Amino acid sequence: MGVRRPYQQFFLLAALDAMLGIAVWLPGTFMPEWQAALSVRDWHRDTLLFATMPAILAGFLLTALPRWTGRPGASPVLTGALSCLWVCMRAALLFSRPIGLGLAAAFLAGLSTLASVHVVAGGDRRNLKVLALLSLLTASAAFAATGATACSYRAALVSLLGLVMVIGGRVTPALTIAFAERQGCQLTLSPSAAVERLAAVTAICALSAWVLAPAAALTGALCAIAAAAQSVRHLRWRCWRGPMSASVAALHLGYGWIVIGFGLLVAHALAPAALGRVAAIHAWTVGALGTMCLAVMASMVRKNSGRAFAGPPTAKAMFVSITASAAARLAAELFPTGAAYWAGLAALSWAIAFGLFLFTFRRELRT
Repeated sequence: MGVRRPYQQFFLLAALDAMLGIAVWLPGTFMPEWQAALSVRDWHRDTLLFATMPAILAGFLLTALPRWTGRPGASPVLTGALSCLWVCMRAALLFSRPIGLGLAAAFLAGLSTLASVHVVAGGDRRNLKVLALLSLLTASAAFAATGATACSYRAALVSLLGLVMVIGGRVTPALTIAFAERQGCQLTLSPSAAVERLAAVTAICALSAWVLAPAAALTGALCAIAAAAQSVRHLRWRCWRGPMSASVAALHLGYGWIVIGFGLLVAHALAPAALGRVAAIHAWTVGALGTMCLAVMASMVRKNSGRAFAGPPTAKAMFVSITASAAARLAAELFPTGAAYWAGLAALSWAIAFGLFLFTFRRELRT
């Protein structure tokens, strides 16, 4: 057995956590007494923002940064220690939220330190924004540990969305071109620095306003501008111009959920009685984060196993399942009379999607 790559242990932990975390939350969709007894809502948010997603980030960044910066990767001892810290954090969350969230902040601080070594020592200025977003996520976990949860949760989600926009903005067009070329198609994308800057600035303004004043009219207006800018950015990747594998299509779909989330916040600003803010939050968490993370994890596993665009039926079913989860969770907000059943379907589909990831890549994650 060779040396395990960072993504193997962290993707395995993340997928198991995504399944088990939702398994605890699922009964609460039908039994209010279960929610009250276990603080299911807090468990649900803590699992996604401060446990599952940081593990995925660790696996991706500790594998990708050495390639991006040309520096050697972190030693197995360091990555092993970081994974042990994650397991301790996850266990602590079962018994004490403050301690568990404090350990989550420590885990993210350790990940940020390892990432900083690569970025700063390698003179990789392009990834300074990744460090800034990691720092925001770390601070969010630390503030959540002190009890400042509402703003901390929004800031944590914003940092994760920012990382999806940065990393997804690189991976999605690159893999779109690579797959088209493999199929014998010449696909040329025309990047625009002006569009990239506009999309970044408008997203920063809209998301910052949402963290600080989610109900303000100005926030809705900024979200409308951000939705338009992100749509223009996404359309310039020209996904319709060439063939796509399931994972490449999932990357485009996942990024599209970011636009949908901004649009739902605009709809909430215009008609708050008809649509709550939670619809946008679930479009971003289940739709954007869930879909993009599964697509990026699948692409990284395939690339490192030497079969970059292999598409077994279970992988396609995985993306169908996560899309069904996002759609069902949105339906729970749009049709409140059947909300419990839609939310239950969303939770079940989420667990199936991550279970299919583990099944599809069981050998690649183990050896």
